[in-house]
Amino acid sequence: MVFVSDFPYNAPPRPVQEPGRIANRKGIEMLSQQAMQDRFQRNIVFGVRVSLSDGEDAMAAILGAINSADARCGLITLAEERHGSVVHDLQIFTTGDEQMARVRKAIEGLEGVELIQVVDLAMELHRGGSTHVKSRVPIESNTSLRIVYTPGVARVCRAIEAEPELAWEFTGIGNKIAIVTNGTAILGLGDIGCLAGLPVMEGKAAIFAEFAGISAEPVLIDTHDPDEFVHVMEKIACGYGAIQVEDVKAPECFKITRQLDQRLKIPVLHDDQHGTASIVLAGLVSALKKTGKKMEDMTTVISGAGAAGTAIADVLTAAGIPDVVLVDSVGIIHRGRTERMNEEKEALAERTNEENISGSLADAMKGRQLFIGVSQPDIVTGDMVRSMAADPILFPLANPVSEISKDEALDAGAAIYADGRMMNNAIAYPGLFRGAMEARAEKFTMEMLMAAAEALADMVPENELLPEMMDRNTHLGVAAAVKKAADIPNARPVQ
Repeated sequence: MVFVSDFPYNAPPRPVQEPGRIANRKGIEMLSQQAMQDRFQRNIVFGVRVSLSDGEDAMAAILGAINSADARCGLITLAEERHGSVVHDLQIFTTGDEQMARVRKAIEGLEGVELIQVVDLAMELHRGGSTHVKSRVPIESNTSLRIVYTPGVARVCRAIEAEPELAWEFTGIGNKIAIVTNGTAILGLGDIGCLAGLPVMEGKAAIFAEFAGISAEPVLIDTHDPDEFVHVMEKIACGYGAIQVEDVKAPECFKITRQLDQRLKIPVLHDDQHGTASIVLAGLVSALKKTGKKMEDMTTVISGAGAAGTAIADVLTAAGIPDVVLVDSVGIIHRGRTERMNEEKEALAERTNEENISGSLADAMKGRQLFIGVSQPDIVTGDMVRSMAADPILFPLANPVSEISKDEALDAGAAIYADGRMMNNAIAYPGLFRGAMEARAEKFTMEMLMAAAEALADMVPENELLPEMMDRNTHLGVAAAVKKAADIPNARPVQ
């Protein structure tokens, strides 16, 4: 694979999102911004530079070669014109290296086309990391250096020593969070270690910076011991204004997040739990507005009883849903079950499943109004959807393949369908942290999460389920709502 620093994708412009659609059984297709990876169902993107000596005919041949390999072409950019030829850069969307090899071979066999280079865009865009620290103040002379650093900085240190609260005004703490992980549940990759998970943390940091103006610092804690994890983070927390726990496996994540929340006087949020729960609630509020259903009628089944499923159940219950039933790989979580239970699931059984039913996922779905999946692909059938209440709402969020496909769900009678690509945590968490830090909140509360969800639902354009993540106003709106909710007295804790 060729990597060269002057390849145009090395410093790309903001990507232009293509419009996609969220399906509705009644024939309305609710517009949504959709990544081209999702549109094409091909997640691995390559940049290809070609020189053409035969103009339009050669480009048509290239597109034919790409399609013949079952790949897809995205953006085409004119890079330069040379004597007798033109150079173009193409985005190629593929299922992986093998498919790209077929594309490459097909292009190399074309007359009038020279394949100059191929770049793996994910690797290239992360070259050197996706974030870096930048000075907020210019240092243009020795005079300014001595103001920013010694001896001038000593005055600031003495002031903070005398009054620690001044650190929020005279350091970056008030705008800095730690994204902390031990690498035990990285994306869908599992326990790959915190170093291998660092690109994910850097990607999160880039999102915080881009959409909320927050300085987010990845913190890697290389341990599987939750007590050690908490101890390390507790000792370094004084340098941050908030903490986002990220990609830590269940059930350890529950103890880690709860302990940090109890011991520290800064807000702590586990994105896999509470970020997911916030966006699910936002999608549900929006769906209820479109269908005319009411929160108090939404009997719910959740497939998946890990970090996300547990937090979703708690947030939906706090929002007014009367009965939530959770299902794991063994079956329905209920009081008295002994197989593959742990302390967290025992507690979950006590606060959910009001009628204490048992059985399978199919049993749990019967007569229910709402299905939420945070589990495994292709485990829900059309018959299971048909067994639900009339016009059910389905949020099958497993990635990259949902618990049930859109077409099968809609054919079986779903009124609203949205998958994990459509309901992205990143719509919620930048504003959640921005609002909490502006409020100088010590804790995240249920009211703050619900305020974020309501704000998102209120910003939904006509015929869409959620607002667009790429719109900065989305995150500003969430931040304003969360900041206001932070002042609500007697608010309920999220942990």
